[in-house]
Amino acid sequence: MESELKNVNVNDDDGFVHVQSPLISVTSDRSASMGRDAVLECAGVEAEEPGDRLFEEGQRRLREMGDSPGPLSTEKWIFQAMAAVNMSPCEICELCEKSYPDHDSVEFWRSIEESADPLTKCHKKFYRRMVQRLKEMFPNEPALRNTRTMNLLKMLLHIEGTDDTVEVDFGQLVRVLRFFGPIKLSGTGCVLLQQLQSIIDKSLIYNSQQKKEKISWFAGDMTRQESEKRLQPEPEGTYLIRMSQNNAEHGDFALSVKQGDIVHHIEIKGQPLKALTKEPFSSCLLFQDKEFSSLVELAEQLKFGPVTVRDEDEDLDIWCNRICPGLPFNGAIAGYKKSKASART
Repeated sequence: MESELKNVNVNDDDGFVHVQSPLISVTSDRSASMGRDAVLECAGVEAEEPGDRLFEEGQRRLREMGDSPGPLSTEKWIFQAMAAVNMSPCEICELCEKSYPDHDSVEFWRSIEESADPLTKCHKKFYRRMVQRLKEMFPNEPALRNTRTMNLLKMLLHIEGTDDTVEVDFGQLVRVLRFFGPIKLSGTGCVLLQQLQSIIDKSLIYNSQQKKEKISWFAGDMTRQESEKRLQPEPEGTYLIRMSQNNAEHGDFALSVKQGDIVHHIEIKGQPLKALTKEPFSSCLLFQDKEFSSLVELAEQLKFGPVTVRDEDEDLDIWCNRICPGLPFNGAIAGYKKSKASART
């Protein structure tokens, strides 16, 4: 029996809009209504609880369809069902864009090919496609050909694995941009990648205990408690620089340094919105009443003078003269050592 088509019905007792699918026979044991489940099923989306935002948006659009007389063709029915769940704009993307209002970075993200998942396609994208888009936009950026820089980027994005299904979350990318700068042309390269490359090139210092090993002061994402655990057994003057967990939305870093039996935490204030106005780019990091153009420039300054901290109504001068060993980002920044066997192959 051919499927019988009916108009949109907005007067059902359940308060939801229903329209019969041309794909379902009226004699079928299956529901003959084009309600919430049928819309989502048509789009390949697993049904969720009533009241979710996909369903509510679908209902709104189906109510608008109810004004048009006559049955729906199969093709039009499918098109309208798909449109009902393909919401725009996405609330997650809107929040991310408002928290870091850089036109170039937002346009870069939008230009990356989307995945097929209708629920996450706009705010989760494949890392492989993101890197490919970076290469297309910044073909002369040397950092894209530097394994250590790209490994650092992956660690900052909390990406594990190398297969093609690894995804990047838009919110996590925006978080990284607040710390290090936008995906924007600077000279012949990209601001974000240039900032990461400078950490690779200029943060490494020979380990005072193992002269052949280079280590970096950059600790990445690290809590106050973890930094204290790492610094407590180390000698006085041992330090690290970490991404603040409490003020990540402002792009703040923190200098953690041991003095006596105490680990002091000194704020490095980020100004990501001010940084976006600078040409050439400057991170505009505030530390000890001075502004620095990059994290590397600030770290270099630590070599030439003490850091002043207030402790029980007394000013203390603390020298940062030893990098904390064994930090989690050292492998990516210094590069992983090859065995003799792998070097020959």
